Amino acid sequence: MRTLKWTMVTVLGLSMLAMAGWALAGVPAGKEVIAINLIGGDKSPVTFQHAKHVAEHKGVGGKAIVCKDCHHTLKTDTGEGETVATCSTCHVKDGEAQKTIDGKPVALLATMKAGKPEINSIIFHKKCKDGCHKDLKAEGKAITGCKTCHTK
Repeated sequence: MRTLKWTMVTVLGLSMLAMAGWALAGVPAGKEVIAINLIGGDKSPVTFQHAKHVAEHKGVGGKAIVCKDCHHTLKTDTGEGETVATCSTCHVKDGEAQKTIDGKPVALLATMKAGKPEINSIIFHKKCKDGCHKDLKAEGKAITGCKTCHTK
């Protein structure tokens, strides 16, 4: 009986590790944790943990987070076989030549006023804070303030 119990615990543990590995399979090697510092201003760069979002967090309605949730140009959930662009591939800093896709102007990373990004124009805030995090807050999930992502 004792051997059966330990066998079950071992199998369960290995299954959980395999699932965690599967969930992280979509995160490219070396991109598990990235620093986002594309805008400047007085806030610190954001340390974004791809691995933590994929492995530990759930999206709206408890759905698993997939690559396409953030990388909105992907055609598939995982982006497998596709080029996964970074934000700055299409979105540029205020003052740089604005890009167009299919004849439509692409939003800037942020608009600047007196050398500081206007808080409501920051593209990451729109996608993250005003997107998923706002929806999760509406579901009663605790979402904290600026210092969750910025250290200052």
